[in-house]
This record gives sequence, structure tokens and C-alpha cells, in this order.
Amino acid sequence: MADIERIVVDWTGLTGLPGVSVFYGFSGSLANASLVTFFTAIAGVCPLGLTWTVPGGGDTIDEFTGNLSGTWSNPAGGASVAASGAAQHAAGTGAWINWRTSSIVGTRRLMGRTFIAPIINSAYDSSGTIVAGNLTTLQNAANALVTTTDIGVWHRPNGGSGLMGAIATATVPDKVTSLRTRRR
Repeated sequence: MADIERIVVDWTGLTGLPGVSVFYGFSGSLANASLVTFFTAIAGVCPLGLTWTVPGGGDTIDEFTGNLSGTWSNPAGGASVAASGAAQHAAGTGAWINWRTSSIVGTRRLMGRTFIAPIINSAYDSSGTIVAGNLTTLQNAANALVTTTDIGVWHRPNGGSGLMGAIATATVPDKVTSLRTRRR
């Protein structure tokens, strides 16, 4: 049995929020501390008023069955990070990060995605894509998170066994995404 750490990062402070990003860390890692560093690095691309809260503890999950197996704790790694970009933004629009692993599930490579929305209005250029400097900021933060080896992509068990794959590379496409709520 291999345990993984579920890290639920809360997004608060702006219209359209609260929201969450769920990350998975390898057992015994300092993944939450690595996430504080990641969100601090992208704070200037995101609007004032946005706060990310990275927990100091959470649930552990059995990688293979998906069952809750206990809890993890790293209080020194938990913190709130405030965005520091301009206030102007379009709620629900932003960028995303593709997380790629070398693991194979069935006939496909295991991949994950994290949405970074909203980002500041000045992050977009006149063609509607992301300004090169902001794209570089996001890419550098993603690359730094990959080098920590604390974070992985988890494939939930679906009629078989689950799998946690180490992230090998991250890419931030020069495209804009929009999110919408599922709440009614």
C-alpha cells in the first residue's frame, strides 16, 4: 500500500470564488511547502484580492484503491499567499498548466492540468493570448514545482488499480481558458 497526500488549495477573495485546486503529493514529501513557493511565484500574474490557502495537513489516500488511509501534517508548509497583480481582471478567465508524466495508464500517458484563473487583464496581449513575460512567469513557476519531485498526477482507480505518476514536465500553452461554475 502506497499512500499519497491530497492537498486542497482554497482560492478566495474575488467574484466567482471560492474555488479549489487539488494537488497530490508523495507520502512524506514537503509538497505543501512547494505549493506555497509556486503560488508565491505566480502572485504577480493574478489580481489583488485573490488569496490561496495552502493547508498544513490533510487526508492521505491509498494510491491503488483510492480509499482514505489517514492524515498527513506539515504545519510549517501551510500558509496563505496573496496575489499581488493589478486589480483589473475578467472573472473566470486565465491560463492553464499541463502536467506530463512518463507513466502509462491503459494505452495513454498519465497527464494532469491545473487552471490558473483569473489572471490580470494586462496579462493578455492584443491578439487575445498571454503576454510573453507573464507566460514566462507561469512557466518558470511550473518548472520549479516539477523539480521539487514532491507533486504527482494521480489516476483514480476505475475498475482497476490507481496510479501516482511523478511529473516529468510542465507546459503553459499560450492560450486563454475560461471557467464556469457547475452550481445552479
